[in-house]
Amino acid sequence: MKKRTKFIILQLLGGIFGGVWIGAAIAAVYFLYGCLANDAPWSYVLWSAATGLVVKQIAAAFTGIKQRLDYEHQLIERGYPPAEASGAWRISTNGGLNLLLNLQQAEKSRRRN
Repeated sequence: MKKRTKFIILQLLGGIFGGVWIGAAIAAVYFLYGCLANDAPWSYVLWSAATGLVVKQIAAAFTGIKQRLDYEHQLIERGYPPAEASGAWRISTNGGLNLLLNLQQAEKSRRRN
């Protein structure tokens, strides 16, 4: 599958789950009003809030995956090998100084051989 197709699919899935998250948040507020004003069951509020939290995490995961693929793709286009592009993403997200030092040591040992 081409990179562009992956980007489009991940963006679409993130948007769908983001829309469901917004809908669940609105539903939770609506059901909360119903509970306070009309003695409706509280389970609706809990289910819609729980659904919203889960779907928000899924949407954030799709967005994170898309950002990682985009970052790695840009590095590969600039001449980085794919393994180093993946390592650079881990360094940029985790602030992984130890990982950077390990990559530099691996590069030095590769040059010696």
